[in-house]
Amino acid sequence: MTGTTINQGQRLTGGAKLAVDMGPLAVFMIAYFLGQRLAPFAGGLIGEDWSIADGEEMFLAVGLFMPAFLIAFIYSVWKERRVAPMLLVTGVIVGVLGSLTLILHNKTFFYMKPTIVYALFTSVLTAGIVTRQNFLKILFDGAFHMPDEAWRKLTKRYAIFFAVLAVANEIAWRYFMRDCDLAGGAACSGEKHWVNLKVFGFTIISLVFTGFQAPLIAKHMPREEDESGKSDQSPS
Repeated sequence: MTGTTINQGQRLTGGAKLAVDMGPLAVFMIAYFLGQRLAPFAGGLIGEDWSIADGEEMFLAVGLFMPAFLIAFIYSVWKERRVAPMLLVTGVIVGVLGSLTLILHNKTFFYMKPTIVYALFTSVLTAGIVTRQNFLKILFDGAFHMPDEAWRKLTKRYAIFFAVLAVANEIAWRYFMRDCDLAGGAACSGEKHWVNLKVFGFTIISLVFTGFQAPLIAKHMPREEDESGKSDQSPS
């Protein structure tokens, strides 16, 4: 029994979970916004003359984001002794679209990544509603426990929310990059606006939306029922 418990690993919490969730994103942001300044310094450490041309920041950021995500993924699997469903799905999409971005030297694929991720989640959740399967519970990965009816209500909300984000990203990147050469390396003034929206805007919106779900989650959490059950069983 003890061996089985050890093999199951431990769930990531606190700083470790924050590092896995936000570490690759931090690498992306540093590479994108500070890459041109840091490249000469990094090259000088090994006697090389490195520089990042205007418009090439996205390719550098994607090129560093992918191995950072891979490291975070491997650490998560090693620590928890399992594969987190949402991390796996995101990892596959990042790997495919990031590789296409670098190989074909076309930023369009990475601009569309949030659209594809959100659209995929919407499709999966909608399929779960139709087939009466609780896919959202799998995505939340045991974060909390609720009755099936509460999960169905939450699933509908998230399906709509992800659909809205998918449409919002598609509109945003096409608007910001409307006058840009996506297949080339020319600088695009609107690209920074999209990066800020993707990293900060969508993250804040997601946190606010999740916060608004707290009353529903708290209402159906079994904690109070468990405590009342223990009270009834206590000796008088």
